[in-house]
Amino acid sequence: MASNGGFAGIRVGPLVPPYARRYNYWSHKHLGVPGKLDLTESMSDPQLIIDGSHTLGSGKNTGIERVVRNLSRELRSTVVNRGLPALEVVTHFQHRFLPMDRRLEGNLGNLSAWEANASRFVPGWIQAAPRWISRISGSKKCKKWMEPTASHLGIYKVPHHLYRLSSLAGRMVRGGLLQPNPSQILLLPDAYWTRRDIWETVARYRESGVMIATIIYDLIPLTHPEYVGRKRSEKFLGYVKQVVQNSDTIIAISKTVRDDVQKFISEQTNRELLCNDVRAFCLGAELANVTGPVRKNVEEVFASKTSSSPYLMVASFDPRKNHAQALDAFDLLWEEGSEAQLCFAGRTGSLCNDLMHRIEHHPQLNKRLWVFHDLSDAELHYAYEHCSGVLLPSIVEGFGLPIVESLWHGRKTFASDTPIHREVGGDHCEYFPLYDGAALAACIRRWELGSIGSKSKIDRASTRQNPDDLNQHGYDGGDAMVQQASRFVPMTWKASAEQLLDELLAAYETYQGRRRK
Repeated sequence: MASNGGFAGIRVGPLVPPYARRYNYWSHKHLGVPGKLDLTESMSDPQLIIDGSHTLGSGKNTGIERVVRNLSRELRSTVVNRGLPALEVVTHFQHRFLPMDRRLEGNLGNLSAWEANASRFVPGWIQAAPRWISRISGSKKCKKWMEPTASHLGIYKVPHHLYRLSSLAGRMVRGGLLQPNPSQILLLPDAYWTRRDIWETVARYRESGVMIATIIYDLIPLTHPEYVGRKRSEKFLGYVKQVVQNSDTIIAISKTVRDDVQKFISEQTNRELLCNDVRAFCLGAELANVTGPVRKNVEEVFASKTSSSPYLMVASFDPRKNHAQALDAFDLLWEEGSEAQLCFAGRTGSLCNDLMHRIEHHPQLNKRLWVFHDLSDAELHYAYEHCSGVLLPSIVEGFGLPIVESLWHGRKTFASDTPIHREVGGDHCEYFPLYDGAALAACIRRWELGSIGSKSKIDRASTRQNPDDLNQHGYDGGDAMVQQASRFVPMTWKASAEQLLDELLAAYETYQGRRRK
C-alpha cells in the first residue's frame, strides 16, 4: 500500500502512533478534539540533537548535503509544533559536540561558499600567482591544484582548513558544550565515513544514556565495490560496522536500503551486541531557498520552455551514475540531426577521468552539451523548472533523489529500470534498460514526438502541484491514501521530517523500555 505522500512500502503511521500516549506533547488537537490526553504514563520529553559535522561548512550540494540541510531546517519547527524541547544543531570537534551559535554559523557559511567555488570566493589578486604557475607548467595535475574546479579546494585547502580549525576552536572557548543526558536523541544524518573520529565521542554519549539514531543512505560501496575501489570499500565497511555497533536505531532512506542493512546485520557474528532496530522513512522532494540569484549563463542555457531547452541530469560524475549511457543516447540523437540538448549538473567525483575527457573534447560541448559543477539550490530549481525532461540512468542508488525532485517540478522523468527507481518513482517515470543508449534515445524520441505521456512538452509546466496542498500530514485513518493512490503526490521535506520524527519517537519509547528492564 502506498503511504500518504511517500512511496510503496514505507508506512507513515497508524491513526495514533503507539508512543503517542506516553508524551505530553501529544494532544487531542491531532485528532480534532481540544484538550490533552490523560498522561498517567508520561515520560520526560526527549530533546532532539542533530549533528552536521560534514555538511556544516561544506560547499557541496549533492544528495546527502541536501538531505541534511533540509531535515535540519524542517525539524526545527516540527519539534516545536509537537511541544518538544527546541532542536539543537551541533558539530563535532575535539571529541566534543559543539552547539551552533551565530558566529560559528557565519564562519561555516564562509567555508561553504569557499568550497563551493574557490575561484569566485578567493580574491582575484590572490589567484593570480597560482594561475600563472599553472599556465607556465602546462601540467594537468598542477592545474588541478592551482585552479581548482567547483567543490574542490586545491591549493586553498590549507587556509580553508586553518580557518575551520580556528572557527571551531573559538566556539569551544566560548563554552556551552553539549552535555549528554538520558533524555536526548542524537541524530547522525551525515557522511561519517569521512569523519571517523566521531565514533569514540558517540560511544561516550551513548554510555551516558543518550539514544543514538543514525541515518544510512546506502551500502553501495559494499554491494558494488567496483564503483569506489578496494580502499574506499574497506573504509566504508569500517564505517558501517561503527554504525551497527554504536546505534540504538538505524533509519534508512528507503525500504530497499533498510532491507540491505538488516541483511548485513544478520550476516555478522555477535549480533546481540549490534543494533537490531532498523527503520525507514521517505525523503522530501522540493528544493529550499529557491528565490536566490541565478547566474546569467545558467539562465541562457535554460531560457526556453520549448523543445530547445536541455534535458537535465543531476548527479555527481561517478561511474555508477552512468553518465555514459545518457551521452550515448544523445550522440545517437545528434547523429540523426536532433536539436535536443543535454545538461549535466554535478560535482566531479572519483574514477571519472575517461568520462570527463570525453565530455571536454565532445564536439557538442557548449553547443548542445552543457556542464555545471556548482549549481546552487536556486539555480537547480531554475534548471528543473525549465528543462525538457530529467534523466536518471544510475546503475545503483540508495534512493534517487532527482526522481522525486523532478516529479515535484512536473518534469517528464526518464529513469533506468532498477528496483530502487521503481520503488521511488512507481508508475510516474519512463523506465529504460541499463547500458542501452539506443533504448534511452528511443524514449526521448517518442517523448519529443508526443507518443508517450498525457501532456505535450509545452503544457507540462502546469503539472506541478501547489506545495501548500501536498502532504497535509495527519493520522486520518488512511482515507487520503486511497483517494490519492491514483496520482503521484511528492513528499515535502516538512512531511519527511515529521515521518522521521515519528520513527525516532517510536524508537525512543522502545529504547526507554529496554532501559527500564
